[in-house]
Amino acid sequence: MSRSRSLLLAIIVLACSGAVCAQRRERLPAPRDPQFYQPRNKLEEFESRVDSVLVQGLTWTGTLRVPNGTARVEAIQILDTRDQSQASGVLVVLNSGEPAGSPSEIRVFIDYEEIDSLVRAFDTTAKASDAITKLAHFETRYRTHGDFEIIVFKEVAGGAIAAAVEGGYYDRKRLFMNLEDLTKLRWMIAQAKDRLDEIK
Repeated sequence: MSRSRSLLLAIIVLACSGAVCAQRRERLPAPRDPQFYQPRNKLEEFESRVDSVLVQGLTWTGTLRVPNGTARVEAIQILDTRDQSQASGVLVVLNSGEPAGSPSEIRVFIDYEEIDSLVRAFDTTAKASDAITKLAHFETRYRTHGDFEIIVFKEVAGGAIAAAVEGGYYDRKRLFMNLEDLTKLRWMIAQAKDRLDEIK
């Protein structure tokens, strides 16, 4: 084989392998499969138990209404009567009409042990400003083990700082809000922890 043909063949092989690599980078992650779902925190593990009588207690602490939906916050405790074990924390129910065809509600569990860290994350993200980066836009995020996420961001130079909360495993919902609404949601979650502390 001549030198020019060898060089041409090498260029074709590299170009093809580069195209394959580019396709791999651009592919979206594989969708989550319910068959291989594993509980991500104690409350999810308790709720998924079988062959047990489960007793679930709830106390509503507030509902936040924003332009594209609502977030209902409840203190929750689940007792397994078989072995008297229990788990407690916060249930956040996100309700939004978007996207069309998705479930109307998304339930997100936050274990009791995660609440203090989440409340501190609310405080930290709410203080986000242009000073945190030298670039034009910014975004701060915090996510719990159960996929409850708080986001504070600014997408337009000179624009207002906005916030969002998001949750869900197979389907996700995102509620957009201002920083005042984010502070109200933080208060509801802190109140849910207070209710749980009262019954200890």
